[in-house]
Amino acid sequence: MRATDAALSFFSIISGVVPEASELGLVRAPDRLLAIRRLDGPFPETADVTQEGAFLDVLLAGYQVDGVVARFIRAEHGIPSMHRFLAVAQGKAIGAAAMTIHEEVAVFGGASTLPEFRGRGAQTRLLRHRLRVAAASGCTWAVATARPDSVSAANLGRAGFGLHRRPVWRAPGASHGHSRA
Repeated sequence: MRATDAALSFFSIISGVVPEASELGLVRAPDRLLAIRRLDGPFPETADVTQEGAFLDVLLAGYQVDGVVARFIRAEHGIPSMHRFLAVAQGKAIGAAAMTIHEEVAVFGGASTLPEFRGRGAQTRLLRHRLRVAAASGCTWAVATARPDSVSAANLGRAGFGLHRRPVWRAPGASHGHSRA
């Protein structure tokens, strides 16, 4: 897998405020949201969430990706510091979500739900669980990103995250590629 693979072109972006971006030859791409929440709890125990099971299989099936993008996600979520969680319904893993901790900040990463189980609260449970684990680990903030107007953005807003739109810039000719959440 090479970072220059066309399927990974979504990495050729710069996000945030870059006043001179157009002077650098960059062009606007669709905005992203930065979601921020202070972890001031309390956060109750969450039922039907586990760290046991086929996390990557559920995550990839929920994203509905394969090839180089799936290989990248598998590598990205295989790092030892990644916390991996599964939402379970009737004994079956139906959703997956990840988190890393960086001192006092929890970064909520990849999350997906199997298509046939969407709209049943799996991601709400996974968000609540990650908030509780992050707070119990000593974090004071949680952050995530999402596409504006996406289901992920709505879930983050309902979970108490402040949503802040930020511009995204890309190199000319780079496609928007795959966009998770």
